[in-house]
Amino acid sequence: MALAHRLCRLPRLLPLAAAAAASKPYLPGKPSPAPPPPLSSPPPFPSLSRLFSTTPSSSGDSSMVVVGSAESFTSIMSKVEGLDHGLMDARDFLFAAEKLPAVFYYTAVWCGPCRAMAPVISKLSSQYPKIPIYKVDIDMDGVGSKLSDLKIFSVPTFHFYYQGRKTGEVVGANATKLESTMESLHKQL
Repeated sequence: MALAHRLCRLPRLLPLAAAAAASKPYLPGKPSPAPPPPLSSPPPFPSLSRLFSTTPSSSGDSSMVVVGSAESFTSIMSKVEGLDHGLMDARDFLFAAEKLPAVFYYTAVWCGPCRAMAPVISKLSSQYPKIPIYKVDIDMDGVGSKLSDLKIFSVPTFHFYYQGRKTGEVVGANATKLESTMESLHKQL
């Protein structure tokens, strides 16, 4: 009950505290301190259990997958190439056995041509939902050595895989070549 009594007195004490702060004398020669920045909440952290996420598309049938870690990139690449020799569950075994087609889209946030190609690749991911497109940020920690092994020297770069082998490559912002290569990969299905 004493706590409730103290809390009831709190509104009466707040004006006194504000008046005391306002009555501080101005000291010449000393600049007044800058007001504190407004309080804002930090952005929420993504779930650590999610290694990659599906990028939404306007139609809802997008095949775009944003690779979120170097470990995910290595795992996905080994499955696409059929090189996963570790323990596999039934789904992984079928995926490796079929060697499904895939497209790897190497990009960077700072890359202007990559931003220009974003609507094109988004449209293609909706147009060909059975072909997964793995979007890999080249500035992600841990992928640098893997990219040099794959001979990724500029962005955007698109690698096309079918039956465990790289069947095509598009380097640069060439929408026409990207669309025709994607169409030819789709025809092989």
